[in-house]
Amino acid sequence: MPIDFAHAPPPTAVGALHAVPVHIRDLRAVLTLDTAAEAAFAQATMTYVVGPHSGSPIFDLRQPVQTCTLDGVAIDPGLIAARDIGAGPHGTVRVLDAVQDAGSVHRMTLTYELTTPANDLSGTHPPDLHWSQCVRVRWSFGMSDLHAGRYLETWFPSNLPFDRFPFRLELRITGTTLAHSLITNGDATVVGTNSWSVRFPAWFTPMSPLVEIRPEDAVQWKSAAIALPVSPHPVSIEVWKQSSGKENLAALISRIAEFLADNERTYGAFLGNRFVCVLHGASGGMEYAHAATTSVSAIGHEIFHSWFGRGVSPATPADGWWDEAYTSFHENGDTRTEPFDFTQPPIELCSRLPFQRTTPTASYAQGSRFFRGVAAGIGPYRLRALMADLYRKYGGTSVSTADLEAHLVAGCGATELVDAFHRFVYGFDEPAPNPCIIFSAAPEDLARASAVWVRGTDDRSSTPEPPKPGRDNWFHARVRNPAGASVCRHFIVTFAIRPAAASFTYPDDFLPATAVTVGFDLVSGQSRIVSARWPAALVPPPGTTVSLLASVHARRSHPASGTHPWEQDSTAQRDLTIDRPRRCGNRTDPAAQPR
Repeated sequence: MPIDFAHAPPPTAVGALHAVPVHIRDLRAVLTLDTAAEAAFAQATMTYVVGPHSGSPIFDLRQPVQTCTLDGVAIDPGLIAARDIGAGPHGTVRVLDAVQDAGSVHRMTLTYELTTPANDLSGTHPPDLHWSQCVRVRWSFGMSDLHAGRYLETWFPSNLPFDRFPFRLELRITGTTLAHSLITNGDATVVGTNSWSVRFPAWFTPMSPLVEIRPEDAVQWKSAAIALPVSPHPVSIEVWKQSSGKENLAALISRIAEFLADNERTYGAFLGNRFVCVLHGASGGMEYAHAATTSVSAIGHEIFHSWFGRGVSPATPADGWWDEAYTSFHENGDTRTEPFDFTQPPIELCSRLPFQRTTPTASYAQGSRFFRGVAAGIGPYRLRALMADLYRKYGGTSVSTADLEAHLVAGCGATELVDAFHRFVYGFDEPAPNPCIIFSAAPEDLARASAVWVRGTDDRSSTPEPPKPGRDNWFHARVRNPAGASVCRHFIVTFAIRPAAASFTYPDDFLPATAVTVGFDLVSGQSRIVSARWPAALVPPPGTTVSLLASVHARRSHPASGTHPWEQDSTAQRDLTIDRPRRCGNRTDPAAQPR
């Protein structure tokens, strides 16, 4: 997977350390469950790349480390101790007490004995390692988005949810001849009696893998291959229950197949080739990638998360509100509408705290209410279509709250959504006095057209470049919060490409947008350069002349309708000509080719 730190936490002071995020390139672990000794021993090797800033790498593991080797050299496990980062109970991370260079690659190997993990063990299906009679073992990953520290880090070294990486687990049960069953959404190979090799794909996040171990006589299961309306290949449904359970597995497979088919018809193809369902005999449920541990009553909710939650996943726990909110909205009837009531108090669903470790419980009821408000403004069927577009665009990747807002505004042109996100997602109060966000030309250039420009990279440089065909380009804009205004807690900038013309009118020519970017906390008197990707597929052919139209919006600060770009500072226009590749004789100059 490509390294992407766009959703990673920023470099952070943790005591005397300058803590920086990493990308895990590869994770491998060997785990032995010794029933005779009633003990479990792990060795895990994590290969990682330090992010764009030098500093002390961040990762997490909720087990006590016995030995640690870094790049082949043994180090004191105290150098990777858990650190308090102000994220509340069970919100620590491990920080390496050493400085490593940006972009450098390292390998860390840890050994440890599995014990009760140092995380929040609340809920109906918590992490579990249980021994019985020195011949039986039960082990559950027990993930949860409502309890801190409850993803892959419960048992293995891992990262925060922004990251994606391949994970290979070698798993063996010793000290017993009693057969055990492995339940997983990974690609499992039987190596021998009670011995497996499991591979989890590179697009999985720390929230994705499912592993459950049970004595074979304690569970029953059934599977069937089904054809879905969109997927080009059969999908296997695998359902497990406790041997004492009364559930009808054949009937449940049919019910799951109906949910999968309905979701495909509305939102697009199921990303996997099988769905694994574990009936845990308790209330509620938990989503994994193409899998769930669940009660019968929660099956539909957890299956929908294969589209929104683990198909498209939240970029951080602070973004976890939106997948629970939209899933609840869908479950409660996605044609219901309820206009926003701005006399109601603000509601914070997305804190934007980089180290938040749980999804707020308000995500279900208040989050569903938020989507009813969006449906009231743009229409429920338009909202459904935009969420289907979101899934098709971002399936197998992560989406932040700002990404979601940008996608909705760009797709429907309803810039009033900035007001709804401001108050009922980010939880901001009404600004006082009202902000007046405007486009700001470069100090040496009085023409407002210089406030918007294009570059071939997202580097926030103020030097314009001609747009290149056949590749991504980046819209840029300089926005300003004039002196004397209140802090602008939240704003958006829209960018639209239109055929060149002498006169344009807001909003008809500006919306819907080609791209939208979201910004926060622009203080009085401050200017900032923002950017948004111009996808290669939307860049016109070489030599085409187009107009770039931009508008800037905040709560209680929107452009006036019926106006032209030269009549107000909250809209801007710049004419562009798509670059023609240079030619050397009869050949195109390779240096000018898109890369």
